[in-house]
Amino acid sequence: MVTKPEFAWVSLASTVGANQAQSLFHHLPKEFNTIEAHDPRLLDQLVQKWNAAKSERMTILHFGDSHVQGGPAAQFARHKLQSVAGNAGRGMVFPYAIAKTYSQNDFKSSFQGEWITANSIQVYPKLPLGVSGFVAQTKSKEASFTLEFNQQFDPGAKSIHLFHRTTAPGYQIRMSSGRWVWESGSISNTSDTPQVTVIEVPQLHDVIRFELVKPDQGSDEDLFELHGINIENKLPGVLYHNLGVGGSAFGSLLAQSHFESQSALLKPDLVILDWGTNDLIYKNRVSPQLEQTISDTIQKVRSKHPGALILLTSVQDTYFKKHEVTSTWNFSVLLRKIAKDNDCLFYDWYRIAGARDAMRTWYAYGLAQPDHVHLTSMGYAIKGELLAQAMMNAMDLNAKNPKSSLWMEPQQKESPRSVSAWLKSTHPFERRPDLIRAGGKASKPAAESQKTHAKTSPKKVKAKPKKAG
Repeated sequence: MVTKPEFAWVSLASTVGANQAQSLFHHLPKEFNTIEAHDPRLLDQLVQKWNAAKSERMTILHFGDSHVQGGPAAQFARHKLQSVAGNAGRGMVFPYAIAKTYSQNDFKSSFQGEWITANSIQVYPKLPLGVSGFVAQTKSKEASFTLEFNQQFDPGAKSIHLFHRTTAPGYQIRMSSGRWVWESGSISNTSDTPQVTVIEVPQLHDVIRFELVKPDQGSDEDLFELHGINIENKLPGVLYHNLGVGGSAFGSLLAQSHFESQSALLKPDLVILDWGTNDLIYKNRVSPQLEQTISDTIQKVRSKHPGALILLTSVQDTYFKKHEVTSTWNFSVLLRKIAKDNDCLFYDWYRIAGARDAMRTWYAYGLAQPDHVHLTSMGYAIKGELLAQAMMNAMDLNAKNPKSSLWMEPQQKESPRSVSAWLKSTHPFERRPDLIRAGGKASKPAAESQKTHAKTSPKKVKAKPKKAG
């Protein structure tokens, strides 16, 4: 039997090396890697919510595309913040195997039974979506799914919140993890409104299995619908939810039917809106409708959570088919304007990463994939760590000068205080040959059409029977 490693916070130093991590933070001091706010009062609110985490909880919802769903960036940000303010839990997860897409990086999933699914990559989702951006629906008499984590959970009691909907009374749920087994009574919810079943366990092991049993007296059309699983500790600290959906774009949150009811249960203090790549890369332009879409998304969040802060993030310089997606610069300028007009925090990742043509440098030093769109695990580790550090830098700078907004001017050219400039000046990793070559006209873009991404319509999936033994 393979023993899983004990819970430990991942850190940039353990991933890229202590000397390289120290060099990076020295190269990107507080004044350059920081969350910006045109109104200093937003930073005051951030400090208040951060301080509350020490005795209560600070909940962060991080929405986004494949840069988020994959997990390393969100995991490094989560662990960085939790290592300082306390660990309030793992947050939202989903059995991504059912949706035929890749999992977050710290666990894998499997399932049995017939399911149909939908997610936020669809402009008009075929099934009502939950706050996770995914939904899985089954009419099978017996169905199950399993989550297998890469390491042991931290010690202590856990609350498992199962977000679901049923159309007939009598469904039963059985959850097992290690020697702990929990069984529900009959779940009687039959409305269109999802419910949450809370499961309390004294300890959680690395494998969690959920079994669903459909009542015999029910109709063949009766169904069980899963929207996500939230794993919480009964401790104060930071609760950081990774709500990324690969291939999604701004506007996907507008299509979440159950956002209001389910996000209300999560009670966010900070909502990170981290889309953009898929809005730009197909036509290399900022569409005339995008500003309104972003403003509508902000309004949807704010109307339900008026006390929550909203953080907008720009996207990194990107290539497609060896051609630069120059509209990432225009998007950065637009987001800065929207953040100012709508009282949002802003993280200019475009500037921090290195501005125009930085992606070639990221690839050269092993931080980006050959597609020059996605990052490597080490690249995402740097991105996540810098995001968390930028939040703490902003709060520290605010404490020293409460009236400072930390607001900056947009920057299209590489700053000496950026990740790409650090790579060029220190050569912390082995350099690779540049893949970008002068060539013909780019073919039709497909920025995130990886084989592991979800399809654009719900698809029935059926678990293959396991061989005996």
